[in-house]
Amino acid sequence: MPASSVPHATRSWLMDQVCPYWASRIVDPDGGFFESLDAQGRPVASATRTVLSQARLTYVFSHAAVVGGGLKMRHCADHGFELIRRASVINGSFEGWHRSTTVDGAVVDAARDTYDQAFVIFAMAWYHRATGSAQALDLAEQAYWFLENHVADRVHGGFFEEFPLTGKLPRRQNPHMHLLEATLATYQATGNPVWMERASKLVALFTDAFVDPDTGALAEYFDIAWNRAEGMPGTLREPGHQFEWVWLLGQFMRQAARPDLEGHAQRLFAFGTQHGLDTAGPLKGVAFDVVDNHASVVADSKLVWPQTEYIKACIARFEATGDTSFRQQAYAHLTSLRRHFFYADGANWVNQVERNGAPLVEQTPSRVLYHVFLAGAELIRMEEMP
Repeated sequence: MPASSVPHATRSWLMDQVCPYWASRIVDPDGGFFESLDAQGRPVASATRTVLSQARLTYVFSHAAVVGGGLKMRHCADHGFELIRRASVINGSFEGWHRSTTVDGAVVDAARDTYDQAFVIFAMAWYHRATGSAQALDLAEQAYWFLENHVADRVHGGFFEEFPLTGKLPRRQNPHMHLLEATLATYQATGNPVWMERASKLVALFTDAFVDPDTGALAEYFDIAWNRAEGMPGTLREPGHQFEWVWLLGQFMRQAARPDLEGHAQRLFAFGTQHGLDTAGPLKGVAFDVVDNHASVVADSKLVWPQTEYIKACIARFEATGDTSFRQQAYAHLTSLRRHFFYADGANWVNQVERNGAPLVEQTPSRVLYHVFLAGAELIRMEEMP
């Protein structure tokens, strides 16, 4: 496909094919969204609703409404927002969202996961952009207040894994990565400098604790004091997260005027591309699930989401450098993603495959639409910038 025709094709695929497909299937009339689809695109029945899926899908339909998806996308976003609004925990004071409930609101898993709260904040920022809802911003602020007052680690920095506090180990960089994403989105939605201050603290934790100084790569698992976790967990590196941080650092550098972080973005991208992409076989160039700090492949399976993060990272490097080869890599990887993972309908996908491309997972988790949509939206944004 000629480069000049790709933007229109990407917008058409995402907004006219993927979003309507999911909007027509994933909405549960009894409340919220279904957790997964099968290979034929049918909702998989489940009595449980995770706040992660509900928040991610509310984000997707909110963002889709912002970029021209019309009333259908807005109505889907409203549907998700209503469940999130009702599901917040009030126990004398605001206490976030349970990990999972039934459709009727009965608690299934009472933990308030920091990772989940990050996605609620992210969804509320985008729902506000789509609708102007002041209540969404109130919920985002209350969620961060809850984290800072009940889940923050006053000794070592960052946030614990969940509330009530259990001392759960290992600690992960992942919730903090998505809190950075959420704070940047809320800053962009509001212009309120407090959200940039919060983002800056999370970036400081990244530079101080998450980065392996020997390789420039992102570590995943840590002890209570943010030292690398002992044994194998401390050696693991996920290519998808290297790429995700490249994109987030690109966002942060632009919004906070912090060009000093460029070296980190370069090293993350270099590690991810040199050691995280397959170099042979039918899926050459497709990202592995997990490697280690010595660049050995730990899990040679391939999920959808790391592929979308590679696309976003390429866009971030194009915007940082102006090098059009990064833009070309982004489009080439979208083509690879659609060829190797998507069904013939072009809107549903096999979520994980073996190294040779054989399917590993039958159902498509609805939460992964967040990754697919955001990568497509970033491609559209890149090409439609004034």
